[in-house]
Amino acid sequence: MRVLVMTTPDPSHLPPLVPVAWALRAAGHDVLALGQPDSAESARTAGLNFVSLGDWFRTEELVLRALTPGKRPLESRPRADPRMKGGFGGVWIEHAKDMAGTYLDFARAYRPDLILSDPLNYSALITGAALGVPAVHHRWGVDPIGTPRLPAARQELQPTCQALGIETLPDPTAVLDPCPTALQLPELTPQTPLRYVPFNGSGTAPHWLTAQWGRPRTGPHRVVISLGRRTLTYNGIPFTRTLLHALAALPDIELIATIGADHRRQIGPVPTTVRMVDPFPLHLVLDSCDAIVTHGGSATTMTATLHGLPQLALPQMADCFAHGDRLAATGAGITLDTVTAQDDPHQLRRALTDLLTDPHYAKSAAQLRQDMERMPTPAQTVRTLEHLAGHHPR
Repeated sequence: MRVLVMTTPDPSHLPPLVPVAWALRAAGHDVLALGQPDSAESARTAGLNFVSLGDWFRTEELVLRALTPGKRPLESRPRADPRMKGGFGGVWIEHAKDMAGTYLDFARAYRPDLILSDPLNYSALITGAALGVPAVHHRWGVDPIGTPRLPAARQELQPTCQALGIETLPDPTAVLDPCPTALQLPELTPQTPLRYVPFNGSGTAPHWLTAQWGRPRTGPHRVVISLGRRTLTYNGIPFTRTLLHALAALPDIELIATIGADHRRQIGPVPTTVRMVDPFPLHLVLDSCDAIVTHGGSATTMTATLHGLPQLALPQMADCFAHGDRLAATGAGITLDTVTAQDDPHQLRRALTDLLTDPHYAKSAAQLRQDMERMPTPAQTVRTLEHLAGHHPR
């Protein structure tokens, strides 16, 4: 069968879908990714064929223009009431108004049997309904935006849908959910479970890491600090510098911070217990770690969950807050979601110390790992997708 993988135009939105795309391809199906130029490099590094339509979307520029000069997102816009689900998704509704017709024209020519998309791609739902083929949403992790935003999207996209020949925006035919039930928002209806397989982009395993493989690890607590490139890009250099110096003051600690060269130069000198390294696929190192400090992004959170690590979340925006909340609710992590807490070296050190010394966090994180490992793999999920599309393998 032909599978069209549709992604909203942000480089981070396609990688979580890649393992399912790989599984479909390995099962003999034709897989083609569709999006705007912003997603082309993500598709290339994943080994997926890609069709680019429209202009660059440039999410980073949109966010930077909305920030107070010199302030990171949490400083510019404090966290909204956690009870307000579905926030931050409005830009993708407007995106569907602009691009749904273009995507539909292409899909009519390509004639897919199945559409797979990220949870904010409303154009995929429109395209599936117009063509009469199943459209499947693939969640990234904890989902405070995708499913909760659908009623608002349905209302706002009504004229777009009718102009393209369908009455209203449908629900996804199915939703693949890689998030263990205990970690997912409890108010969401359970969907099709899918074991999370990490793909954070292609990269070379660093020599300092491979030189340690096969040796028993001794010495201080090893903690990875992975805040995502955008935490730094979004005026986060002062925050990151303070964080590194604060945590380096802990005794018996080794910090590995994934920070690109340009940002390392801006951060400047750091204590000797901090190793700043170019970003690389995190799953290569996490089994040798005792904890992780993150921005609460879905890929980082889910990868660390798969490795059973206690997590300290320092969210700045969007769904990152929900990942931190749910980690705290399950006992597998701690979240600090205010500027005051995140900028306080004492609170930062106390939170990481608790993660490293209280066995409750490691036990809860190990339970989430076990829950995740029991979920169906992407290869096993292919049969479910074939059934949805009415495809019957010989």
